Amino acid sequence: MSVNELDIDHSEEFPNLAKAPIVEAVLHWQATASKEYREADLLKEMKDAFPEYELTNQHNLEAGFTGTPEGIEFKQKSAWQGVRLTQKHDERDKYVCQFLQQGVVFSQLVPYTSWDEFAAEATKFWEKHCELGDPSEVARLTVRFISQIGIASINDIKNYIDTDCEPVNRLGLSASSYYHQDTIELSNQPYVINIVRAVKPTPEQESNLIVDITAATSESFDLVQVNDKLKDLRYIKNKIFFTLMKDAAQSFGGS
Repeated sequence: MSVNELDIDHSEEFPNLAKAPIVEAVLHWQATASKEYREADLLKEMKDAFPEYELTNQHNLEAGFTGTPEGIEFKQKSAWQGVRLTQKHDERDKYVCQFLQQGVVFSQLVPYTSWDEFAAEATKFWEKHCELGDPSEVARLTVRFISQIGIASINDIKNYIDTDCEPVNRLGLSASSYYHQDTIELSNQPYVINIVRAVKPTPEQESNLIVDITAATSESFDLVQVNDKLKDLRYIKNKIFFTLMKDAAQSFGGS
């Protein structure tokens, strides 16, 4: 059995990337509110608290077949989940928050600026969830960063990351797509890591290299530990990214 140990060193510094290839950053607190949210009340509360956001109710569509005396019927119903909040930048979505009974999912889309700005904005919603919903614990906390890098062909992957395509190349063959996923559960820390590398074609006959890094807690924890867990998950995300990418500082304007 392999030992997956990763030492978390918060004194370690990573480059700041002026042209970071991040297309989406996500913070997800899975922490069910002990107080039930009600549609009209929550919508008003969120409008008052976040006037710079556009609000819509979020519903989950449930569908299925049921047996009746007349035969089989297809039924669907819409179940209210919570409130979706959106803040735009240059007519494009910048921040998107799903404020739900089960927790908070906060995303920042391009342009991504910095962790401090991203985490500070996300934390506003988490604190509001704690205020209104009074969750007793956090079942899971997730940090996810998706990067996208334009490449002329799949053969350019090697300029950014190490791949396992070499056996195919040695046969004189060229892959038309690429997908690789790793899941690592740390043995010395209560965290799990998921890393996806893939090549996605574009309509312009070029491709995008996708690097999708997720770091998450693997066990529930108390609310007072949220900041420490976030700090750890940010470190893991950075450590994976800068280890995985070849000379990220040079490629993306590091300082």
